[in-house]
Amino acid sequence: MVIAKRPKGSGARWAYETIRARILSLELAPGKDFDEQGLISSLGLSRTPIREALIQLAAEGLVELLPNRGAKVAKIDLLGVREFFEALDANQRMVTRWAALRHTKDDLRRIDEERRNFDAAVASGNVGEMMSTNLAFHESIAAACGNSLIARSYSQLLAFGLRLSHISLAYEAITTGQPDTHKEDIAKDHLDMLRHLMTGDANAAEESARLHTERFRARVLIFLQANLAADMKF
Repeated sequence: MVIAKRPKGSGARWAYETIRARILSLELAPGKDFDEQGLISSLGLSRTPIREALIQLAAEGLVELLPNRGAKVAKIDLLGVREFFEALDANQRMVTRWAALRHTKDDLRRIDEERRNFDAAVASGNVGEMMSTNLAFHESIAAACGNSLIARSYSQLLAFGLRLSHISLAYEAITTGQPDTHKEDIAKDHLDMLRHLMTGDANAAEESARLHTERFRARVLIFLQANLAADMKF
């Protein structure tokens, strides 16, 4: 068994980041039981930092701790998906609207920088980079909304939905006779949002945020419908 290399002394942080990445990429499937001894061997760590990492991941809703039975990857349930998109729609429209009214020039520079980073990730085909740069783009808009409490709760919501974000970006939908342009469409949405922020058109900015959320929701729904039909259990 190959032991993953880690920075010296990183302990629980290394375990947290490694396990989290495997969960978000769906390498560790929803509902899967953790093999604690396997983690100890593959990460080259003792039991204590791994348990600390699982506790932190449980606080983020990615892991379910089982009394006297270890832990498992938290499931993605259909009710939770619906509630997530309801919350995302409301929060994304709000922070984008406020950012259109309250942004600074530095805010716009950072937002555009993250937008360009996402475009570069799409061009490279790196799904992990797409996820991180897409998250950074939306967090930079939140930072421009002028309310740190709202920005923080919005960022937590985005983090909660990262597994769904991976589905949206990694899944190649099959459409008869048409290329799959989902990632390029996301990039266009980002550009539209930036343009409305630059002009200060709050109504248009909010509408672009709503449409962006709907694109995300529709993509995940396509995936769930296709895979639930094949008896994929979340």
